[in-house]
Amino acid sequence: MIWPFNIRLRKKEEIASAFPTIEKFGENLTPNMRALRLAMTVGDTMLSLGVPASRVVSRLLDITETYCKKPVHIDVSADIIMISQLRGVEKEPLTMIRPVVPRSLNNMTLQLVQKLVYDIKEGRRSLSSAESELDNILKNPITYPGWLVTCGNAMIAGGVSMMFSPNWRIWLLTFVIAVMVDRLVGFLHRQGISAFFRQVSAALFVTIAAALISFFAKNGVEFFAGIQPTLIVVGGIVMLVAGLLIVGAIQDAIEEYYVTANARILKVILMTIGIVVGVIIGLYIAGKLGMGINVLAEPLHLNTVGYQIVGAFIAAAGFAIGTQTRMRAVAWAGIVGAFALIIMYTASVVDISIVPASGVAAVFIGLIATIFSRRWRTPSTGIVAAGILPLVPGLALFNGLMLLSNNPPSDPLFDLGMATLFTAIATALAIAVGASFGSMLARPLHHQATHTRNVQPFANFMIDQLVGTRRHRFSSSNIMRSISHIWNTGNDKNKPKL
Repeated sequence: MIWPFNIRLRKKEEIASAFPTIEKFGENLTPNMRALRLAMTVGDTMLSLGVPASRVVSRLLDITETYCKKPVHIDVSADIIMISQLRGVEKEPLTMIRPVVPRSLNNMTLQLVQKLVYDIKEGRRSLSSAESELDNILKNPITYPGWLVTCGNAMIAGGVSMMFSPNWRIWLLTFVIAVMVDRLVGFLHRQGISAFFRQVSAALFVTIAAALISFFAKNGVEFFAGIQPTLIVVGGIVMLVAGLLIVGAIQDAIEEYYVTANARILKVILMTIGIVVGVIIGLYIAGKLGMGINVLAEPLHLNTVGYQIVGAFIAAAGFAIGTQTRMRAVAWAGIVGAFALIIMYTASVVDISIVPASGVAAVFIGLIATIFSRRWRTPSTGIVAAGILPLVPGLALFNGLMLLSNNPPSDPLFDLGMATLFTAIATALAIAVGASFGSMLARPLHHQATHTRNVQPFANFMIDQLVGTRRHRFSSSNIMRSISHIWNTGNDKNKPKL
């Protein structure tokens, strides 16, 4: 029975009568609209998982060129994806806009989405099959248990500490503290705390933990004797920096997606500032409580080469696990990380400074990861991020902060701190640029091909419409005669210069 005063029912009927041509989302859509919706969902997923904008555009064009008859233009601006399709001079363009939803890194999901797009491009998937497969991928993501992801993230800090010390107690303490930091960050995320303050809190926690260990060592606790607290902070810094994906941001800038690059670079800078603020606050609190960490004017000595290679392998493999990479590719990520360290040391042997040596190593990492990513069944962005991890200048960043926070501007050590921070920043940029350049070397024509596919169909469409409606004025022969007339008219001063 329908009651005459049923307000909710009457509202539905009024809406239906006001928009008689609007159909329920997902039902009775044209194949063209379904293809655009599929492309939009794929783009949202890939961009949120850290894929550079140029590759996102290329993958979406693979979908629209397969299923759509009319040309489609795709634009990525920061966290906004826009798809626009011309449907002729007598119809309005069809434009779709979607904000990108932030997601935790999951390279297994990304790999499945990329494989789906590849199958679409090769003609192996009908539109209905592609939609069903994408829904299945997103509704049933393959993930590792939470404890394994936490251990993977903690392996980053443990591996970094192994690169500097043979003391197993330092490895253990760094790993345990990193586990606690990962749980703290997860808790703050669930409480809705912004990423910047999560970074501040995590860095503060690591610094206070290192100061407590130093305090216990000074007060005769035997287990903590001889442990350098600096390594604990450095391991925590590298773990917090690992997920910032600066390589993708720099690659967006190089490939001229400036709005997206600015947004991503600003995020990287802000998150790094959060780490800096947390460390400085931690040092200040520790100093006030009488638990100050010793300031080292000289950098720590590295461990033996064998320990460094093993530590680099563990750190890179841990990052791969933390970003939910397929197990068959985790070992490859570790090998790439160890290989990056070897290349950097090889470059250092021939008297190349740390900044260009890191850049050279990053070039090889970007090249190798991009070439073999399909064989390893994992996205190249994940392998690149894991491979460059042992090159991250976490120690230089910490030493610079220590020297700046514990010395007045008139002290020579303050100037040393500024120089150390500048070296850390220059090294990070060299790594990011080198990895981006290596990826471009592996696919030298990718950016130009993507730009042409994205822009040229629209240009051709507009030219065809213009020529079709005004053929008597803009035929090719008339255009050539007009150009020839302009070129030959007047004296040499009025001729156009090439």
